[in-house]
Amino acid sequence: MKLKLLFQIVISLLILTLIVIFYYSFLSNTNFDNSSKIDETKETDEITNITKDIASQLTNIEYNSEDRYGNSFYINAEKATVINTDDNQNLVELEEVVSIINLNNKGIVTIFSNKALYNKLNNNTLFYNNVKIEFLDNSILSENLDIIFTENITKIYNNVIIENNKFELNTDNILIDMITGDINLKMKNKNTKVKLVSKYGLLD
Repeated sequence: MKLKLLFQIVISLLILTLIVIFYYSFLSNTNFDNSSKIDETKETDEITNITKDIASQLTNIEYNSEDRYGNSFYINAEKATVINTDDNQNLVELEEVVSIINLNNKGIVTIFSNKALYNKLNNNTLFYNNVKIEFLDNSILSENLDIIFTENITKIYNNVIIENNKFELNTDNILIDMITGDINLKMKNKNTKVKLVSKYGLLD
């Protein structure tokens, strides 16, 4: 009787030992493999996101173009961020911007701004935030400057000040026809006149 009981105990211990060995040798490794796969997936996703960020953010970029009228357009930025959306695949946000426009038979225009929105497809550029335009002996300060090549129009607006060594002019909007060179000064309030201050006094 005692021998039979001893035999049953040995068998039970043997079965228990086999179950423990099976668990640690198979199930434990399976869980480890799954966790490894999860970690590898996370690492892959992180690498993909980093690659996308690098692709969408560029430093010290420049673009060059020339239109059918012989005018050349150059733009440089310390930083550029490509807008990757279905609706805006050609748009680039620029920071610390310098642009040089060489107008055929009219001279060179230099533009500085903190930021700009540039369209790679048609070169339309919206400069904003501390815009400064230098043309011949004139300096123009504003908050916004839109160069619309598709319409051959330049718009300068918001706190516009034109300065040279002879006068200072304040206005709300300046529209420039890029083909004819015609300049149109406008005020938001039609009853408000363009303010012109010369070295010799105030002119209305």
